[in-house]
Amino acid sequence: MKRFRIILAFFFCFIILTILTLSACSSPLKQATVYENDDKVKMLSRVEGEDICLYIDGKWDKSFRFGVNLGATTAGHHPGELSPSYDDYRRWFAGMDDLGIHSLRVYTILPPHFYKALADHNKDARNKLWLIQGIWSPEEELISLQDAYLPEITDKFHREIALAVKAVYGLGEIPRVPGKASGIYTTNAAPYLMAWMLGSEWDPLMVDKTNQNHPDKKQFKGQYFSTTAEASPFEAWLAQSLDILAEAETRQGWQHPLSFVNWVTTDPLSHPDEPFEKEDLVSVNPRHITPSSEWEAGYFAAYHVYPYYPDSLRYQKDYLDYLNKDGQKDPYEAYLLELKEKHSGIPLLVAEFGVPSSRGMAHRGPLERNQGMHNEKEQGQMIVSMFKAMKNINLAGGIVFSWQDEWFKHTWNTMSLEIPSERRPMWLNRLTNEENFGLVAVEPGKSNRIYLDGKIDDWERINAAEKTTGGDRLQLMASSDEAYLYLAIENPTGWNWNEEELLIAFDNQPGGNKFLSQSNAYFDEGAEFLLTVKDRDEAKLMVASAYDQHSYLYGRVLKMIPFDQSLSQENNGLFLPWKLCLSRELYLPTSQKTIPFEEIEIAKLFHGNSHPASPNYNSLSDYYCGEKLIEFRIPWMMLGFTDPSSHQVWVYPHRQNLGEFSSITSPGLNLQLLSINPKNSQIVSKSEVLLYNWKDWDMPSFHERYKESFYILKTYIAGFK
Repeated sequence: MKRFRIILAFFFCFIILTILTLSACSSPLKQATVYENDDKVKMLSRVEGEDICLYIDGKWDKSFRFGVNLGATTAGHHPGELSPSYDDYRRWFAGMDDLGIHSLRVYTILPPHFYKALADHNKDARNKLWLIQGIWSPEEELISLQDAYLPEITDKFHREIALAVKAVYGLGEIPRVPGKASGIYTTNAAPYLMAWMLGSEWDPLMVDKTNQNHPDKKQFKGQYFSTTAEASPFEAWLAQSLDILAEAETRQGWQHPLSFVNWVTTDPLSHPDEPFEKEDLVSVNPRHITPSSEWEAGYFAAYHVYPYYPDSLRYQKDYLDYLNKDGQKDPYEAYLLELKEKHSGIPLLVAEFGVPSSRGMAHRGPLERNQGMHNEKEQGQMIVSMFKAMKNINLAGGIVFSWQDEWFKHTWNTMSLEIPSERRPMWLNRLTNEENFGLVAVEPGKSNRIYLDGKIDDWERINAAEKTTGGDRLQLMASSDEAYLYLAIENPTGWNWNEEELLIAFDNQPGGNKFLSQSNAYFDEGAEFLLTVKDRDEAKLMVASAYDQHSYLYGRVLKMIPFDQSLSQENNGLFLPWKLCLSRELYLPTSQKTIPFEEIEIAKLFHGNSHPASPNYNSLSDYYCGEKLIEFRIPWMMLGFTDPSSHQVWVYPHRQNLGEFSSITSPGLNLQLLSINPKNSQIVSKSEVLLYNWKDWDMPSFHERYKESFYILKTYIAGFK
């Protein structure tokens, strides 16, 4: 009997050990634990050499840190409204877990339910999501007052630091201030915090002015952070801010690595061929600030580095000539390598980078890494290529911008046409690249209204009150959402482009061209825009010359491009290609080379399938030509709308002769379809004028979708697990 009990005991021990072993083997990722130093200060992350480490199973792990930046709002809201709910955050965190990233960065203090959602996620998730908490600087005051040492600026920043510590550690109530997070903070997020990041992209004129105003303030010596002998007054101001944060953290019994935000404009490198003086005016050097031995968590450099800005990244010869380890040219990696060498001894983290999947473009970059006009596949491939560049040179990590599209954003070459500007969040402007950086698409409607796929079924599902139909031989249909006007033309006999071409005239206000020059085409209402379809693969959207914003602003007003006065004449029959400016004429000081004015023609429409499930999916698709049905989706701004949610269109600019644009209320869109014989330009058929109208809205509907870039990045990250 005794022998049987011994055998049974051994059997149960074997079973238990087997279960424990299998459980350990099935763990998807080892989780960080907490380290305590001799002074009982807790750490779960710290700097070692040039790495940001996490404490895992009793060891400091030095893996490359993949991260994503998370904005503070949703469609229909400005950032200061702090609209995301607890459920939004839980959904996003689950998506980030699915993506496989290690960390997320936020730019400012968020509401209490953000920190609760993070803690709740990390209790349930396969892998913990590590927070990089940003502390926003008084950016507006810094830019307007041009002196960081002014008490109203310094005191405000230091108060923000104290409030950020209060929020992260769950230390009670933050009073309500308009545009700021507030509430009762009870969740201690310190066990899920990887690092702190102070400030925002520093205005170089402000930095330079601060340095000039305070030549006696080059040094700072605190308990945790001090400056070196080479420091500038602004760097000393930053060192003091870091020291205040370090002291506040240590009082809570914790330390996490600290950094401040920097960017190429204020990097410590020399860019001799930079055409804009202020882009290489002054440096903010992280190596001029050092932590003391009492700050064990360490300190790292964090930079926003996009591949297309500033222009030195595009024109500096040594960057252009650089070859990576695969023998391929990569100016982006060349810049990062030089930056890393300048920061030898501390980690370098790329805190923002990416390219947008927008229909518009704002700037060109090397290797076609442009600021816009990428489809989602190209976006994903370029993000991965930049992550590879970071890993090639052993950076500490990279944080891609951004998690989701942000409708409130603006960019320099479309913002003057978004009127009124306060209604930007109400609609998605596909021409504004800044709105389309996300790995998650924020698309109009509770679901997609129309897919460009040559099928009629989605048109048939649309409520009759939300579409307009007309025509005889060719049937014209129109509908819309918060991003696009949709059109469909159905031809029962099919298309024969040798026998007919299509013209669609768009009239958004009184006036416009009633005929097309060098053609027999004429319209019953004046047209501001004209869409031409010559065959399956050739479609263009043109703008009446007197209504063209581009030739008016850059030709007549700024005189950067040639301008003929005849273009300002209304009803002249002239239509111009839709264009956006990319850059004014530049002069490269070292190369002594002039770069001409740059523009891009967005008039040429992209043919393709817009259904994400299609093997031929192209997120930039403007139209799809099927056997008997041709479908279009046209971004609102390409039809003159400055705010479709309130029917605003820009006024004919030459009428007012102002340097800026203004808007009026459109009565709706008059549409007219013409069929033209390409051999003699005679009209084959012409529809009646079809009025399309829609209801104004004060809150958009929207839904989220993982972009193709999300899955490309997910596959890449999975290769490192």
